[in-house]
This record gives sequence, structure tokens and C-alpha cells, in this order.
Amino acid sequence: MTDVKDKALKIMSKNDVGVLATVSGKKPIARYMSFYSEEFVLYTVTDKRTEKVEDIEENPHAFILLGYEEGILDKDYVEIEATVSTTQDPELIDRAWNDYMDDQYSGKDDPNILVLKLSPVSVTMKEKKGEKSTPVEL
Repeated sequence: MTDVKDKALKIMSKNDVGVLATVSGKKPIARYMSFYSEEFVLYTVTDKRTEKVEDIEENPHAFILLGYEEGILDKDYVEIEATVSTTQDPELIDRAWNDYMDDQYSGKDDPNILVLKLSPVSVTMKEKKGEKSTPVEL
């Protein structure tokens, strides 16, 4: 199992853009997000005024896909079921920040910045073409 865990962590560290699915009312909503990972915990910066934040406040369950690249269907990827919490901790903002955010916010001290912390409930390694699914031991 260690190989599966290491492989999943490698995919997560190399793929900082993925899909975050949340629940809005009774419907799933998926968005591309930029992630920073520490082991299997993911962080992403968002604007606290978004509908996504309202959805998470009502239902903190989320699903994340990391590792897919456009046009490459035979690449391994990771599925993560997570519980979401929020913070405005400046240290986490700094670690999760990337260049894209410079265009979105006035700076790291923008009062509208919120960090979503996605704590894993389960992680599954999906191998090439979805032929094999292996749960990752956390």
C-alpha cells in the first residue's frame, strides 16, 4: 500500500489544478481550482463572497479530482472525498498563494480572501483509463 500512497502523493504534488465539487442545494457544482497540498490535506484560496462559500457553509462535503490532463485519458489520477473548513490564517494564505491570484486580489492581505481547507475522508487512486481503483490508506 505504501507504493499507492506515494504514487497518490506524487500526483497531488505535481498537479496543482483540479476539480472541486460541492453541493448547492441538492445539485452538485464543479469548479476548477488551484490547490496547495500538505500530505493529503488540500488548501485553496477563494473569495469569501462567492456562492461556493455559501454552499460549503450549508454542506461542508466536497469531492476533488487531481491529475487529469486535457487530451491524456490514460493518466493516473486521484479522487478525494473531503470535509471543508475555512480560515483566513495569513500563513495558510501565503502557502496556498500562486501567481494567478495576483490578478484576482489586491494582495495577500485582501480582506475578501478565504482559504478552504479540505481534510480527506477518503482517497482513491485511479489508475490508467480507470481500469483499477485502489483506496489509499491515510
